[in-house]
Amino acid sequence: MDKALWDKTNTLLTADIDPVYREVASRFGEEYRDSRYLPWLLARYMTVDQARVVLELPDPNWEPSLGDLNVSEAFSERLGIKRDIIDKGMLSLFEKGYIYPTRRGPRPPRTFVGWMDIQHNTHYRDELGEEWYAALGMMMDYELLEQREKETEERVSAGLPPLARVIPRWRSIENVEGKLPSEDIREILKANNTFGLINCACRQRYPDRECKSPEEVCLTLGKAAEYNIRRRAARSITLDQALDVYDRVTKDYSLITVCSRGETPGDVSGIICNCHADCCVVLRIPMVIGSKYPVWEHYAKSRYRATVDLDKCTGCGLCASERCQFGAVQMRHYPGSAEKKSYTSEEICMGCGCCVETCPAEARGMKIVEPPESVTKMPDYQSRVLDQVYVKPAGQK
Repeated sequence: MDKALWDKTNTLLTADIDPVYREVASRFGEEYRDSRYLPWLLARYMTVDQARVVLELPDPNWEPSLGDLNVSEAFSERLGIKRDIIDKGMLSLFEKGYIYPTRRGPRPPRTFVGWMDIQHNTHYRDELGEEWYAALGMMMDYELLEQREKETEERVSAGLPPLARVIPRWRSIENVEGKLPSEDIREILKANNTFGLINCACRQRYPDRECKSPEEVCLTLGKAAEYNIRRRAARSITLDQALDVYDRVTKDYSLITVCSRGETPGDVSGIICNCHADCCVVLRIPMVIGSKYPVWEHYAKSRYRATVDLDKCTGCGLCASERCQFGAVQMRHYPGSAEKKSYTSEEICMGCGCCVETCPAEARGMKIVEPPESVTKMPDYQSRVLDQVYVKPAGQK
């Protein structure tokens, strides 16, 4: 972070703020009331009146006829704020990612993670300022590190794998027998009808990231796409355009594709991320900041591991120097070879296929090393993980 951005971030985090923002922060959990970051982030994010509205939600007099982002006249009178002003503010907070339209009326997010993960609406980037995103990144890296490590420890101790898993680049497994349709990004996309291309929420927080990959590389599917398109955070695209993200955009960068588990392509839902350790909120913990757990306890490996045909390998080193961000690929001397050639550690390899896809000698391939059950949906999987680790009481009414 350069000095100019540091100074702006420091100004943001040392400003005098209304006590109402600590109260709003506490709705994510009482521990957030005294956060060094969150109350100041919220002070830039919403007005005092908007904060007062948030604290009074849900509206007990709400009816479906009002619309899923609007409040009743009784609610307005109780707060002493004109209804049209409240409704305008609700729309702004909806687009920013704080208010959710539900069947029971507008409601704030239940968890901090649920809010933090959708801070990628570029329409508000200038209003919030680059320092706002930098401060959010600092909060994730420093203040919440211990909490996130504890959550990982609880999940690992419970015998539960990570929520998200790596899926390999489709070209890297195109000719591999035994691949599952739910491991092929093309099949996953074809099983959906609505696609929203969004800017990565993580990349905006780390302006000094070295990966230099584009921001607009994450895809939302189905209802998640409809939600993000409605709030102007995602750009509606066609199936062909979605396929192009993987045919063209991600091929030029060392990014891993990450999504939810699923027995079929249609089971994969929500968001498909394309991540790099420089900026990914998950990968940064084991690969940049430091964790007692290896990276595959944060994101699950794919079922594949990269292989190398030593007869074809020319020793160019592209796989080791530019394509593998996990350090799984090294250049080594082999018996009978004067030049170093590629070597892959199966223990470290995440099975992303980045090194396979762009090998100029076509010397690299993929092999299956795990059964289908390792990546498919497990009985009651998501509710078990969420109940035990991720969903915490938010103190909401």
